[in-house]
Amino acid sequence: MSHDNFRTLVVAVDFTQDSLAAVKEAFTLGTALESRLHLLHVAYEATVNPDLQYKKKELKKALRPVLEVAADTMKAFVKEHDLAKQAKQAKVGLETLVIHGQPASQIVHTAKKLKADMIVLGYSGTTGLANLLPGATVEKVLQLAEVPVLVVKKR
Repeated sequence: MSHDNFRTLVVAVDFTQDSLAAVKEAFTLGTALESRLHLLHVAYEATVNPDLQYKKKELKKALRPVLEVAADTMKAFVKEHDLAKQAKQAKVGLETLVIHGQPASQIVHTAKKLKADMIVLGYSGTTGLANLLPGATVEKVLQLAEVPVLVVKKR
């Protein structure tokens, strides 16, 4: 795949400096190619047991507060870092998405659904329960993705 084909980028965002570095790198790539960036945050609520069979209505009700907080945090992240203005100046399309689920599988699923040409992720190099296994998420995305994955390490 030629780099000219990277028109649709899914950028995983967890609101850390690592994900901000990934967004900046995606802007750099996207500016040259007039790409569309989809900033994706996957809210993972461990209290909702994925093995239980919920009625769709019950699940939506249970997740509503989690998704509302995540959506508000996404708006604040975009505003704090002036991403909408940067996108306009760079002639890069910018959309935000907030969904629920296991981060790695949802990142890959969303990329496939959007017919993304690339997934961009930030990486801190840390793993462990204290950090909610960010390294494990990156590793899992690398295993599952059917498109190129750009892993950006904050400098």
